[in-house]
Amino acid sequence: MTVSLVAEVEGKVVGHVAFSPVKISDGSSGWYGLGPVSVLPKLQRQGIGKALIREGLARLKAAEASGCMLVGDPDYYKRFGFKNFPELIYEGIPQPYFVVLPFGKTVPRGTVTFHEAFNATS
Repeated sequence: MTVSLVAEVEGKVVGHVAFSPVKISDGSSGWYGLGPVSVLPKLQRQGIGKALIREGLARLKAAEASGCMLVGDPDYYKRFGFKNFPELIYEGIPQPYFVVLPFGKTVPRGTVTFHEAFNATS
């Protein structure tokens, strides 16, 4: 992981977000995958996840990352500026659910591979 953040309430961890490097078949560098993001169910819909995501993205930008991508609900993530770019593919995922947030004007082309830990089944 490149960025891992937690949210605390009264000294207890109530949320987490992680960002890790991804590989793109065209050789583009500086791109990161967002995930997982989690918030305790009883504290969801209070802005904790949103704050974690915004802070993580700010840290990636400050580190001069090229952008971020994830698999998730496009309607939720569009509030952060994520959208689908057909020239980027994450195999096995329906295209609309693979969304990207470039920090500059350049969007890579090719197949994306997340860290092998995302393929773990047990």
